[in-house]
Amino acid sequence: MSIDEICELLLDALTNAGYNESTIFNYRGVIRRFKAYCRENSITEYSPDSGQPYANDVISAKTGKFSNNRYHTQGRFIRLLNFYYYRVEFSFEMMKRGKIQPEDPVHLQLYSDYLSFLYETYDNVNTRHFYEYGMYRMLQYMHQNSITDTEALIAEDIYGYLAESKPERLREILCELRSIFRYLGREDLVNSIAGIHGPRFKRIIPTLTDEEFDRIKNVIDQKAVSLRDGAIVLTGLSCGIRACDLINLKLSDIDWINETISFRQSKTGNMVRLPLTAAVGNAIARYLCEERPAADNDYLFVRQLAPFNPFADHASCHAIVTRVFRKASISNESRIFGMHMLRHNAASTMVKNQVPIETIAAILGHSSPDTTDIYITTDAERLRECVLPMVNISTEVLP
Repeated sequence: MSIDEICELLLDALTNAGYNESTIFNYRGVIRRFKAYCRENSITEYSPDSGQPYANDVISAKTGKFSNNRYHTQGRFIRLLNFYYYRVEFSFEMMKRGKIQPEDPVHLQLYSDYLSFLYETYDNVNTRHFYEYGMYRMLQYMHQNSITDTEALIAEDIYGYLAESKPERLREILCELRSIFRYLGREDLVNSIAGIHGPRFKRIIPTLTDEEFDRIKNVIDQKAVSLRDGAIVLTGLSCGIRACDLINLKLSDIDWINETISFRQSKTGNMVRLPLTAAVGNAIARYLCEERPAADNDYLFVRQLAPFNPFADHASCHAIVTRVFRKASISNESRIFGMHMLRHNAASTMVKNQVPIETIAAILGHSSPDTTDIYITTDAERLRECVLPMVNISTEVLP
């Protein structure tokens, strides 16, 4: 495809998606510079090989120093063109900052093919990102060790890769590798890691104090954050919903008459029907009536700027929760903000209210109540009841 043609298609796609004129104007400038680069290098047809050097040209001609703007703008532009080159469509998920891709052209082709496979196989965005990142990391390891062809991979290479990995990620890495090797048709490599088991790490479950919870409610009630952000945080605190499920909620999932929220969980495929509390229902109603833009879709929560699409992934939810917490002056104190923390807090609240573990497991979408047992550790009052008294125990230890 010619350089002129693919660039015009991108501008049309940005316009049709409803992007602001200022954004389109900026892309016109990037396209103008890219076309000048192509003329200087006698490039008439687009390919990832011809586009990557332009993305890598991040040194400012004026200052002779690294340009953060060129790094992000040109990299984002080439990622969009590459996605179209391989899939004949533009994905504006690719516009987010920091999108990473392999450096080696052969690896880049494999990476793109695997990404297409993931899009065809998994509906869950988080699942696709999980395996995509695993492929990227493995290809980077191959690049650093001068291994271009995956057919040349042997078990010793994989063991070296695992040895350099963080122990706390070993379970996830083994899962990533099994998917990759099956995609490549390398059952020999699948068998080579079959006997390796990663350690389980138990983290302290992060929750909010009652005082922090009150501060969040005050920030939302006083409209110090947007109605959308407030509704999302209250929904997370009440329902314990995963980010991947929240971003897929539809307007029709809210049953105002029976006061419930119903959806199919992405992770388990199970249907869940949760009570729509007054606080959450009122927050969602205010958002729908006063703030939600006239989006051409039926998603409950959408972007506030054009295009008014649903959120691309869970990172949007993390940014929203972090923004609300900062407004409420809540420091993380080694806790990880995001929808997962709201989920932990919802589970912890249910435990304190003596909701049966089986019910909590069903609400959270756990396949087994055993998975939910960890939330018992957040109930400090009931844990104290388990402590044996130390009365009459000798302070001396006899030989």
